[in-house]
Amino acid sequence: MPTAQMPPSTAFEAAAHEALVSNLRNTHALEKQAIAVMESQLKLLTDYPELHARMTEHIVETREQARRLEAGLEACGDSASLARDTLLSVMGLGQSSIQGFSDDAVLKAVAADMMTEHLEIATYRTLLALADMAGKPELRPRLEDTLREEEAMATWFEQNLDAITRRFVEIKAAELQAHAARRNDSVPPDDDSVAEPGATPEPDDSAPAPQTPRHPETKTPAAGAARRDE
Repeated sequence: MPTAQMPPSTAFEAAAHEALVSNLRNTHALEKQAIAVMESQLKLLTDYPELHARMTEHIVETREQARRLEAGLEACGDSASLARDTLLSVMGLGQSSIQGFSDDAVLKAVAADMMTEHLEIATYRTLLALADMAGKPELRPRLEDTLREEEAMATWFEQNLDAITRRFVEIKAAELQAHAARRNDSVPPDDDSVAEPGATPEPDDSAPAPQTPRHPETKTPAAGAARRDE
């Protein structure tokens, strides 16, 4: 529940306080969206055990980051926007669904996550500056904790991007080899020695020609012998 707060003492501080609250609410919605996106991405990462484990760990971190923001809003006499949280979460799920239909869904997901980490790093640095300007130094420890976690996640992606990409190519190469093997297995053998049903075998030129059977010759009696018999 929001707590009663002393009003800002100057117009500058009032403007900073207003910007701080607005950005805390927007960042809370952003973290809720990030949770929805990362949870939906996990099903794509079954062949990437290290990435799956790191993303699972960061989901837990992000839930805690959202709670820190809620505490910061309460310290400012405000609360998170349920409507904004819901809208961005739905948008995040839609983004993940579209990515899931592409052939390189894992690479697209990693690229999107890297961009999100750098966006969040800039966002938390902005929140730290606004907290100082709004006279809210008590917000710094929570914001600094989250900033360190986002920087660590961004560094992990940078250090592992090549390995993730290589793993993606290895998986695709294995799929291509398996597809080629299945295609070869489905092609019938090209063997001329196997005659098709109903086909007339061609003569074999190398076999000896069949011999015509020879009958005994019949001799015709000589003319003189025939006259003597008369």
